[in-house]
Amino acid sequence: MPKKKVLVVLYPDCIEFEIKLALEILSPTCDITSCTPDGQMHKGSSGLNYQPDCDYQTALAEHYDCVLVPGGDVGTVVDNVELQQLLQKANKHGSLVAAICAGPFLLARAGILVGRSHTNAAIYPREVVSVWDGSRFLKQPLVVDGSVITALPEAFIDFAIAIGQRMGCFKNNEQAERTRRYYKGVNNRDWSLVGAADGG
Repeated sequence: MPKKKVLVVLYPDCIEFEIKLALEILSPTCDITSCTPDGQMHKGSSGLNYQPDCDYQTALAEHYDCVLVPGGDVGTVVDNVELQQLLQKANKHGSLVAAICAGPFLLARAGILVGRSHTNAAIYPREVVSVWDGSRFLKQPLVVDGSVITALPEAFIDFAIAIGQRMGCFKNNEQAERTRRYYKGVNNRDWSLVGAADGG
């Protein structure tokens, strides 16, 4: 069975750590492709440089089972027509579209939140508040509405687990919950299995 395809949308001043855990969960069973507006190298908020696979225009020609959108300064791409078309195409074909922090603003700009519930941490001028018309804002850390997942930045673990579940990355719900507890530090660690376990 061919691997599912995941597209990571990068842009200037995006905060890539918000989707890194999701990618850790997805990468063993999915093919990951990253894109930037012009296909050029991208420096993430962490200071790391990323060499994307393609630009937005090239990504438009492909089908992806999942599209991930991190938060950050979305103003740098809010009017990017190719990005809007990319998100609209993914939504039209029923692909999973997941955005975190300010990322949902780009989904709203593309018109795919109309009739859907969402959460977001976007900061935007009052004059563009109409971008949310037709959508329902919920004061929740994570919102799953059909094929769209949105989350606040502090919910990046639950965001990643929800994406992994929808993409079939876990054998069952128990494995998903075990993974969630692990990353949240809620586990019964057996310290006897760690290096110098008797060192205190």
